[in-house]
Amino acid sequence: MKNRTILKPIFIYWYLLPVFLFTINATAQNFNAEVEAVLNIDDSKDDLLEITGVARNKTEANHSLRYELAVISLDNNSNSSRNSQEGRFTLEAFETRDLSTTSIAINPNRQTTILLILYNQDDKVVGTSRKVYDSRDTKNIEKEVSFEKKNEGIQLTGFVTENIKTKPGKDFYDFFYQNYSLSPNQTNEMIHVEEAISLGRTTRIQVKVGDRIVHQFFARPRLDFLKEQAEVALRQVNRYLEYLENRNEFNTKY
Repeated sequence: MKNRTILKPIFIYWYLLPVFLFTINATAQNFNAEVEAVLNIDDSKDDLLEITGVARNKTEANHSLRYELAVISLDNNSNSSRNSQEGRFTLEAFETRDLSTTSIAINPNRQTTILLILYNQDDKVVGTSRKVYDSRDTKNIEKEVSFEKKNEGIQLTGFVTENIKTKPGKDFYDFFYQNYSLSPNQTNEMIHVEEAISLGRTTRIQVKVGDRIVHQFFARPRLDFLKEQAEVALRQVNRYLEYLENRNEFNTKY
C-alpha cells in the first residue's frame, strides 16, 4: 500500500504583517488605455442578443494578448451560470479585430451580464468592457460601464475573474461567485480565483484581491468542503477590503 500524504488547507493573511513590509499600489488602473475592449451587441431581434467581442489597438506597438468573452446569468433564486469563450491573438499597430461572436436568448427571469476581458502576456488585465441586461427591471434598461474618466480608471463592482483547470476548481468558483454576488461589500478591486498544479495530482486554489493572496487551499472534490472554503474565502476578502478601507482613511486623515 502506498503512503498517503494529507495536505491541509493553507491560509495566508498577508495584511496582518507589519505595514512596513510591503506597500500596495492604490493608483487606479487605466484599463483600455492602450488596447480597448469593445462589446458590439445587436439587440434588434426579440429576446435574442448577437454579441461580438472586439479588440482595438490604440498604439503603434504590436500586442500579444488573450481574451475571455463571458456570459453570466443570475436568476431570481440567486443561482448563477457562466459560459465563456477564450483565445489568444496578436494585434498589429492600430488594428481592430473581431475576436468572437455568440448569440444568447434573454430570459425574463434572469439578469444577464456580458463581459469581455483582455489580458497581456503577463496575464494582467489591460482592457475590459461589461454590459448588463436585466429583464426583471420594469424599465428594462441596458446598463453599461463608462470609460470616460481615463485619468481615474473605471469602477467595476462585483468583478471576479477565474483561471481554473479542474472540476473542483470550477465548483469552488461557482460557490464563491454566488456568495460574492450576494454580498453587500462588493468592491471595485479586482477579485481573482486562480488554480495551479501543485504536488502530485493535487491543485492549489488561490483567491486574490488585486495581486494580494488573501486565501488559498489544496482542492478536494467534496462539495461540502468547497462550499466551506468559498465561505472562508469571502470572509477573508471582506476582511482584507476592510483593512484597505481603514488604511485609506488613515492616509487621508494624515
